[in-house]
Parts: sequence; structure tokens; C-alpha cells
Amino acid sequence: MDKLPDVIPLTPYYREMVWGGRRLAALYGKALPDDALIGESFELSAYEGRESRAADGRSLRELVETHRADLVGAAVWARYGGRFPLLIKLLDAQQDLSIQVHPDDEYAQRKGLVDSGKMEAWYVLQSDGGRVACGLAEGVGRAEFVAAHAANRVAEVVRFYPVAQGDVLFVPPGTVHALCQGVVLYEVQQTSDLTFRIYDYGRPRELHWEQALEVIDFAQCLPGPVSHPVLRGQVLVESEHFVLRGCGLDSGQAEHRAEESFLALTVVRGRARVGECALGTGATALVPAGRVCEVAPLGGEKLEYLIASVPV
Repeated sequence: MDKLPDVIPLTPYYREMVWGGRRLAALYGKALPDDALIGESFELSAYEGRESRAADGRSLRELVETHRADLVGAAVWARYGGRFPLLIKLLDAQQDLSIQVHPDDEYAQRKGLVDSGKMEAWYVLQSDGGRVACGLAEGVGRAEFVAAHAANRVAEVVRFYPVAQGDVLFVPPGTVHALCQGVVLYEVQQTSDLTFRIYDYGRPRELHWEQALEVIDFAQCLPGPVSHPVLRGQVLVESEHFVLRGCGLDSGQAEHRAEESFLALTVVRGRARVGECALGTGATALVPAGRVCEVAPLGGEKLEYLIASVPV
């Protein structure tokens, strides 16, 4: 793959988690390892040790090292260098995840951490009566949160929302949040694994209370989930690190231009022809910067897909 194709389908890396399950195989035909409880499918990832791969076996990390600005775009390369800026996962929560928070870039740099901060956004793919936590309950400031932690009542002062397919949430750094049992979602985020666990329902995993207290934004006021039951070309999330769009087609085709940034396209309903490649539901492909791809539904099914890019 010395010459970059217009579309690069990716094979994910699967990560076993204590809260994971098997629904990514049942819903999307993912080739999960036998008997493993998979919580995360790294669909677009250059994170070391968890890389997604092209058809020739090369990791996204290797492709970035080889093709540099030709792959990601000159402006993206100038901003991020060799650090591929985005990571896309599918998550399957069969148990409640820890209540946690992520730091921002400034904190990560000040502390000399290897990873960047972690901004993320969620698109709910399926919810069996599930919910998510995002933000603190009304009237909860630092003092109230510290008191709740001391009394082992953190889950009582976090704001929970029921979610359904098509709900979108923006989760900036400093947001106390959690994914809960029964939810499958798409997540786009900065390429980072910086997570400070606050409360983990008694599981014997390390907690990071002091670090979490340093980075929680107690002044933050976030909206709840925004429902997008139909994708029709709208911007779902626009932030300093990524833009997420939702697109849909019943027939015909759409043209997408990866101008100054690469595009990451993930099919969330139906099957798609993307350039010369066929993508099933749950599959992701990378369109290098400067390329144009045509997308069309396959098999007479309604097609819906998400496109993530870097704002430049």
C-alpha cells in the first residue's frame, strides 16, 4: 500500500473488559475472540498496542508514519505531528462502567503525561432500557461532591439520563460521566487513554480520586442527550478536536470530500458502497485527506453512517 487508495477499510482491535459482552458479534458480525467479554472495538485507532489495521495487515500507526500529511492532511499534520488525533470505538456495556472523568490537554501537558487530554462524544447505537451519566446533579459543587465521595454516595450526585438509539452526547474533559448496562454506542475521542476513576461499584480496580478532583469542572452546565432518530446530513457535534456528522441515504449516492482533513466513515445502519469498497453495519473506513469518495446504499436497505473529521 505504498500508494494510498481513496478508501481504506479497517479491521478493529478488540479489548476485553470486565464490563464487556458479545453483542458486537451479534449486532455487527464482529469476529470477536472466542469466550472473551469484549467491551471495546477500536475501529479507528493508532493508539500503541490497540491499533486498527488495513487489509494488507499494516496498522494505522504504520500508515501514519509512512504517509504522514498525505494521509491526515497538511494542516492536521502541522497541528498534531505523528500523533493521529482521533480514535473511534464501539462499546458494549453489559455492566455499569466506572464513574469517571478525563483531563484536558493543558492538565496532561502540565503533568508531563504521555497521552493528551480526552474529549469525546457518543452516538447511541442500541439501548435496552439503558442510561448514561453525564455531569453532576443540580446544586452539586465541589463541597457536595467531596461529601458524597466520603459517604460512598457518588452515584447519587451524578446526573443520569435514559438513552435510546440516535441519542448524541458531547463529553468534554472535566465531565463526570459513565456508560451504563444495556447500552451499545459509537464513541469518537482524542487519541488518549487518560481516565481517572472516581467510583467503580466495589470492583477491585484502581481509583484516582485526587487526580479526578483536580480536573472535574464543577462549573460545567451540559445539555442532556440530543435525539437524532434520523440521520440526514446534520452536524451532531462540533468541537475543537473533532466534527461529527450524521448522514443517511434511501437510494442514490452522496459525494464526500476529504479536503484538509481525513474522514472516518462508520456505517451504523444498513450496508454501504464506499468508493470501491463494501462496508457492513458497524464497519469503519478511512478516507485520506484530499480524496473524494462516493457513498451509496447496498441491498436496497436504508443507509445511515457517521463521518468524523478534524476541524482545520
